[in-house]
Amino acid sequence: NHIEQIAPAETAEAYDNVGLILGRRDQKVSKVLIALDATMVVVEEAEKLGAELIITHHPLLFRARKKLTEEDPEAKVICRMIRSGIALLSAHTNLDKTVHSGSAACADLLGLKDVHQEGLLFIGTLPAKMTAYDLKQKMANVIMPDVRLYGDENIAIETLAICGGAYDEGWLEAKASGAQALLTGEVRHHNALAAVMDGFALYDAGHFGTEAPLVKPLCEYLQNWANDVQYDVTFFSSDVIPYGRT
Repeated sequence: NHIEQIAPAETAEAYDNVGLILGRRDQKVSKVLIALDATMVVVEEAEKLGAELIITHHPLLFRARKKLTEEDPEAKVICRMIRSGIALLSAHTNLDKTVHSGSAACADLLGLKDVHQEGLLFIGTLPAKMTAYDLKQKMANVIMPDVRLYGDENIAIETLAICGGAYDEGWLEAKASGAQALLTGEVRHHNALAAVMDGFALYDAGHFGTEAPLVKPLCEYLQNWANDVQYDVTFFSSDVIPYGRT
């Protein structure tokens, strides 16, 4: 119910799958693991913690399925969770539109000022004007080492738009809002070409890189909330990086 209050399901995109995905609403919960994705490693982490619930940003069963055979990676995770009695709750595009989003977390890490939201974009002013190259280096230090810049390294950036995940098509909206650059998680070739030719800078810090920063702040927020209402629930944040990095 509290997740519904901070990120109402009706605000999710029509294609999305949010809310309670596995488990029962009356299931007793004392430990909760917050993660970006419900991968097998995250499920194993939850098992070791004794967590009865995983809250993720990205949902399982994102697309319709007719079979849950364990030769399939996602189905294998679902079957493991069911056998372990672990429930799954996901807040995806509904969370993207709130101050608990990956975009908002990235804005905080970069020290943006006067941050405001326009649709899916979080837009703010950098602490000081800098070149596109220098901003790339700052992103690499505080968000994810592997940041790709599309555009002239010498462009002066003062206002930055952010949309974690996959929203490279938002560069036109970002430019119209007064930003000189957009940070997102996936950049396709045709959008990169168009932005560069228009003198705009696009940054690709990876889908995971631009959304994983939401995990710890969300965990802290939910723990503080649980403490305030005196629920005996402990929240944990997952540090799992799914691509083999340490």
